[in-house]
Amino acid sequence: MTKQHKPIVFVTGPYSADTETQERANIQRAIDVGRTVFEKGYYPIVPHLLVREYYVHGDPGLFGYESLMRFTLSIVAKCDILLLYEHSPGADREWKLAEQLGKPVYFSVDDLPDLTKDE
Repeated sequence: MTKQHKPIVFVTGPYSADTETQERANIQRAIDVGRTVFEKGYYPIVPHLLVREYYVHGDPGLFGYESLMRFTLSIVAKCDILLLYEHSPGADREWKLAEQLGKPVYFSVDDLPDLTKDE
């Protein structure tokens, strides 16, 4: 018996911050939201984890803000759902693209249906 495809959820919210401590808190919050998404039966994509090393340690010409936004926007296009748990300039750009593409958008992990009840 084959299992049904689990929807892929792009988890987005603030990344950048005024201090390293605040930025790390933003990343941890995204990880926590992603964990809850996974627990509800979805496969989360947490862009904070995908871009962190490039952004911090990469060549700014190659891995600058706009370059990484193009990267995350291309991932949004391939995901099934977008979860925007808190607004930020980058997260709002990802949200607008998801809406343009007709993807379902949720603004709270609590509103995301729990798929584990159907397993």
